[in-house]
Amino acid sequence: MGTFQQLQEALERQLTQLARLPEFQGPGLPRILEKLRQNRFHLVVLGAFKRGKSTLINALLGDPILPTAIIPLTSVVTILTYGESLTIEVRFHNGQRRQISQAELVDYITEKGNPGNRKGVQEVEITYPSDYLKEGVRIIDTPGVGSVYSHNTDVAYNYLPQVDAAIFVVTVDPPLSAAEQEFLQDIREFVHKIFFVLNKIDYVEAAERQEALDFTSQVLAANLAACPVAIFPLSAKMALDGKTNGHPELLEASLLPQFEEHLRQFLYREKGRVLLISCVSGALKAITDSTLALKVERQASGLPLKELEEKIARFDLELQGLEKEREMSLLLLDGRVKGVVAQVDADLEAFRKETTARLRREVEATFQQKSRAALDLRKEMEEFLFAALRDVFTTWRRQEIEKLSQILAETHQDFAGRINAILERLTQLTARIFDFSLRGFAVEEAFTDLRQFWFRFKEDPVGLEILQMTVTSLLPRALTKGLLLKKLLENVTELVDKHCGRLRYDFHQRLQEIARDFRQTWLARIDDTTRSIRQALERARAQKQTSAQAVAARAGQLDQSLAEILKAEAQLLALKERIEATVH
Repeated sequence: MGTFQQLQEALERQLTQLARLPEFQGPGLPRILEKLRQNRFHLVVLGAFKRGKSTLINALLGDPILPTAIIPLTSVVTILTYGESLTIEVRFHNGQRRQISQAELVDYITEKGNPGNRKGVQEVEITYPSDYLKEGVRIIDTPGVGSVYSHNTDVAYNYLPQVDAAIFVVTVDPPLSAAEQEFLQDIREFVHKIFFVLNKIDYVEAAERQEALDFTSQVLAANLAACPVAIFPLSAKMALDGKTNGHPELLEASLLPQFEEHLRQFLYREKGRVLLISCVSGALKAITDSTLALKVERQASGLPLKELEEKIARFDLELQGLEKEREMSLLLLDGRVKGVVAQVDADLEAFRKETTARLRREVEATFQQKSRAALDLRKEMEEFLFAALRDVFTTWRRQEIEKLSQILAETHQDFAGRINAILERLTQLTARIFDFSLRGFAVEEAFTDLRQFWFRFKEDPVGLEILQMTVTSLLPRALTKGLLLKKLLENVTELVDKHCGRLRYDFHQRLQEIARDFRQTWLARIDDTTRSIRQALERARAQKQTSAQAVAARAGQLDQSLAEILKAEAQLLALKERIEATVH
């Protein structure tokens, strides 16, 4: 069988050997190797503050890399990825980067060392030689939701689009808070898989532990509309102690190993296996292309020059028909993208109308309520409007991105299927024209990672800081209550319109980028195959100017190359069987 890491390393070795052959010097195999090597699975650790998220990460790594404390600690996103040694890089919002020591980490990622993130840290990336991270997993520690530091909650929410899977950490005491339950409502829109961990089981007796499990399960089922909900009880503290101090009995008692095994199976089944098969299929496609080119040259070199020229002319004519199919595929892709753009526009217009009407009603109702007792009515209404606009735009954008991501993933699969069909016809017509047989066409599967369709904006799409300044500047303190309400209602319409326009521009730009990526990635497949065939034909044509001895020598070389490639193909097919049979 084999783990993902073992299979990945075996595939990388085979692809590296294949890439050394002279027939594979083009960009095809390097692209596949890069996809294999850069595989990343974003495992994001979420939950309220002081649930032991950082301790759990340390336990998974088997080393106290992240600092822990009693007060709410993590204030910025921290990414842990594989490296040959421990390195820590701080990345700032202004684009600067800084290498720091582990002792300095608390000065950048904690509330005590970096209150309110006044140092402007965007994220911190830590590399570490953990086998856990070597298997393509990136563990991401996020600030806790529901702490006294509201900006921490915002950071955690904003990181949701990058989630492949999440570990949601709760504890036996205290039970799930209102903030956690609200956060769960948002998570289910983004995360296709959530692992629930009930941490700190060593704090209570067995009977109390079961009571906490039952209660937490009921609350989670109610919030996620799912039943039953699997929860993994464990003690991250005991597990870390067991790993770092060499106490296997503590590690076993912590129950962490059971959770780790479940997590590994998921990572392989959900992504690892799909990625490996995709890369194998891509390599088999490259072998098909090379075999095709070698067989074309081998057959063409034995033809009289006149017959060869006739077959080349026939190939060029057939290729024109395939070019029309290619152009039709591009037109269909453009049509699908335009349809998505139109969908965004329609959704935004409906959202604009509904939001404007609803917010105006809420502003007026809140104004009437606060005007009776507010000490600073203007300030309180500013805060209300700011928060309402932030929440409604953030929520809508998340839902729209989720919707578009699914549509774009389907579009990608459809477009890839059309290109693969063209490639199959190109391969078969070439074999037919030059009178040789080929093994079945190897389709390169479209490895669709939904995360690639998320819309990452350079700045907060709602423009919170701009919004707050705008509201403040438009509401002079000297306004009477009547004028204040009128101005507030006018601002609702103006600000909703403004930020809908901004969202529309950002969505349109991102959609065009995605469509361009589709074209470049998949049209390169056709170009690579066509180029290899033409080069083979040119070599065969050039041989007509050489001696019979040179032609025979080249034929021997071609036969030897074909034998080497077919041997590599057999090895890849055997590895593919291992991958398909692996379930853990």
